[in-house]
Amino acid sequence: MKSIMLPIIPNSPITKTEKTKEGKFLLKRFGEFGLVKNVLFDESLIEYNGSYQNDQSNSGVFKEHMFSVYHILKERFPKGSDLVEVGCGKGAFLDIVKNDGYFSYKGFDAAYEGGDKRIELRYLTSEDSIIADVVVLRHTLEHIKSPFMFLKLLKKIFSPNALVFIEVPQFNWIEKNKVLFDFSYEHVNYFTSKALCSMFSDVESFDDLFGGQYQYCLANLTSLTDVGWDSFDNEEKWNKFDFSSFVNSFQSSIKHLEEYDRIWIWGGATKGVLFLKHLLDISPSFFNRIVGVVDINPKKQGLFTPSTKLEIVPPSTLYDFCNDGDVVLVMNPNYCGEVKDSIARSVGKRVSVLSL
Repeated sequence: MKSIMLPIIPNSPITKTEKTKEGKFLLKRFGEFGLVKNVLFDESLIEYNGSYQNDQSNSGVFKEHMFSVYHILKERFPKGSDLVEVGCGKGAFLDIVKNDGYFSYKGFDAAYEGGDKRIELRYLTSEDSIIADVVVLRHTLEHIKSPFMFLKLLKKIFSPNALVFIEVPQFNWIEKNKVLFDFSYEHVNYFTSKALCSMFSDVESFDDLFGGQYQYCLANLTSLTDVGWDSFDNEEKWNKFDFSSFVNSFQSSIKHLEEYDRIWIWGGATKGVLFLKHLLDISPSFFNRIVGVVDINPKKQGLFTPSTKLEIVPPSTLYDFCNDGDVVLVMNPNYCGEVKDSIARSVGKRVSVLSL
């Protein structure tokens, strides 16, 4: 594939006059386990601060997912165990942990905005030494340029008996469904199940989550092994990745929208921002049919999508200004039922709800 340009942090909406920072994106595949990586990733361009809005907990569907993850951990560890979440974001998962009172917990994230004193606004360093029964990495490892070295650092920091619970996007799902807009600059790594589990010699369990879009691996942190990963930094060991099938699938999927003159996008997060970016690049005529971008996260509303500068509006804008014959394109199919129910309750017009 040839390199393309993508917004560096699609989950950081911008002001109307703000310029989007974009980075070069080129995928290659590594190892027999099929890890895929953006080999042009520049971590110096990444800055997670208060403008980073990756919280999905406003959705009931996503809350159910987080509870399902929590129950996996609760069933494995006894009451009073020490849980530490590294890269806890806005703290939504730790809110569940806190409210249940089953675990003793800590969290670390430089982008945290709340007032929980057990969550520290910083990254971990080699100077840290922390007791934990389970270290939780939810949607963190895919952002790390050298995942094995990062896990090696955690092995040094945490208790010798600690287990690590890793949740990341499932590349098997992305590849099977050919979802072009699931490739994000800030996600430098894309793990197959085999790639994720290959870093440990002692994996307790692994499985898919969230309708197959995510996956988890629960492993003994001390069983970290570099077998198959020792040549990770050798560029000669990386193979070309065929990106064309994803572009072709995208072009084919948008043809199904030809009958609609007015298109609403539901989801102003990563998928929505990248869908719009590719739509503008590949088919400007289709892009001009977009009449609004809806997101239920109030911290995104009133701001604009990176790269394409469309205003992000609350659902009420859609309810008030949609027309008969409009289509609402839901960026994540997992939310289709939730969105259909919301529109059915609030809109008396003939509006279609679809996902690609």
